[in-house]
Amino acid sequence: MMLDEEIRYIDFHSHRAEGEEHALIIKNLFAGEEVPVSVSPGIYYSAGIHPWYLTVENAAELMEALKNTLKHPHIIAVGEAGFDPLRGPSRKIQYDVFIYQAKLAEEFDKPVVIHAVRAWDVLRMAKKEVNPSVKWIIHGFRGKAKLASDLVSENFMISLGVEGMSPVVIEAAGMKNILLETDDSGRSISSVYSHFTEICGIGPDEVIIRLRENFISCFAGKD
Repeated sequence: MMLDEEIRYIDFHSHRAEGEEHALIIKNLFAGEEVPVSVSPGIYYSAGIHPWYLTVENAAELMEALKNTLKHPHIIAVGEAGFDPLRGPSRKIQYDVFIYQAKLAEEFDKPVVIHAVRAWDVLRMAKKEVNPSVKWIIHGFRGKAKLASDLVSENFMISLGVEGMSPVVIEAAGMKNILLETDDSGRSISSVYSHFTEICGIGPDEVIIRLRENFISCFAGKD
């Protein structure tokens, strides 16, 4: 995926309504949700079936809707998809629908934006079953450094908001495995970058270059 030279900030996962100057923003859509007819420059989308809004009754309809949604050229990632034992349907339904989404990601050659709450074992089981060729990115990571280190060793990437940032997590994950996001925080992505720069002790221009490279690596070979 080619990036315009004016893009300085990449917001990997956002629920914000507005864009931001010099930023590429991936806004989150739910399966079947309409992609706006008029899309501002720098705005792209992910689409998925979030476990919170999944039920036994709507699963088949949402899976079919997602397949149609992913055909849109401005949908560049699949998700949020994932697991949450605290909210949503049974583990089996969440697992089956996640596997379906992961296989669609393979079919459409798009990375997966993952929502995972206390579900690392089932996520690893799913990854073993799918054996993905596309990147799987844990969005809104707020875990400890050991978990970050374990996940990146298993070829996951993590996406951090301000709440998940700490020097030990950043060091454990390694810069090449990190993306940044605003999620539903109400922050600007430029302010998230500034906070990240302060924590990791790397100059702002280098942070921009390295996170840009990380983003491009998620879309290697994609137009």
